[in-house]
Amino acid sequence: MSLYFFCLRLAAPFARMIYRVRYKGVDNIPESGKLILCSNHKSVIDPLFLAAPFRRQIRYMGKSELFDNHGKLVRWWLYRMGAFPVVRDSADAQSLKTAVHILQDGGILGIFPQGKCVFDNSPFRPKAGAAMLAYKAQAPVLPVAIYCDGVIKPFCQVTVRFGELIPFEELDMPDHSSASLRAAAGKIADKINEMLEEKH
Repeated sequence: MSLYFFCLRLAAPFARMIYRVRYKGVDNIPESGKLILCSNHKSVIDPLFLAAPFRRQIRYMGKSELFDNHGKLVRWWLYRMGAFPVVRDSADAQSLKTAVHILQDGGILGIFPQGKCVFDNSPFRPKAGAAMLAYKAQAPVLPVAIYCDGVIKPFCQVTVRFGELIPFEELDMPDHSSASLRAAAGKIADKINEMLEEKH
């Protein structure tokens, strides 16, 4: 067993108990094939919430500050868990190349396209990164909504809802122009916002 799944099996039961996590739409998770997992971002432990129902490893894109500003141990740990850094608000060619390579190899890429934690229940407004990656890798997107009535904290009720898979073709991106990417990002956002409105 890899370190990733060893840690996940240890941590996931405690997370479900402490945060009273409920899962909806788990049957929508594909068992194989490349996949972009696209979610709103409520807390720093969201990657654990999302990973728990998966039988395959999720490779998360994380802001570069997590790797650079918290010491060598945290940096080592993030890499061992399969995460890799991305420089926000820049054309980070290396992170884009890494992400596309993961998808082309049939892996799962986890992305929080808001770019930061949004602690309240304001509408999901993503940047266009997920749409760009979908275009580059011709990959489907699995929209996910993490809902909690307020800030996520111990003994609150957290609902993680997996939506229906969005095939790449349904994103309708004939090119990677700004207009095309914004439209595709809007379609993903609409799906996630619909699920957030369902709440529990």
